[in-house]
Amino acid sequence: MSSDSNPRRHPETAFRSVADEGGLIVIPGKSEIKVLNPVAMTVFALLDGDHSVDSIVKAVTEEFDVTSDQAEKDVALFLSELKEHGLLAAPGEIPSWEAEL
Repeated sequence: MSSDSNPRRHPETAFRSVADEGGLIVIPGKSEIKVLNPVAMTVFALLDGDHSVDSIVKAVTEEFDVTSDQAEKDVALFLSELKEHGLLAAPGEIPSWEAEL
């Protein structure tokens, strides 16, 4: 994923923050829940299509005690894992409930 792209979480993915502990996401089409640490939850919350990868990396470096280089690596790895599990939206993908309207 290029650093100038604006990734979006899958439109049918539900997620919830759990205090300062991180959060939970429900994998669409499966009966699975993934637990996120606070850094991953910060990244996941910013996957709205409005934030670039660079702006997400900047948010991580500002909120957590991590270098920009490490944040870039961690964000790229996390985005790769999300894509592998079907948790990132394909370009132009909309929720199935919205398509039925």
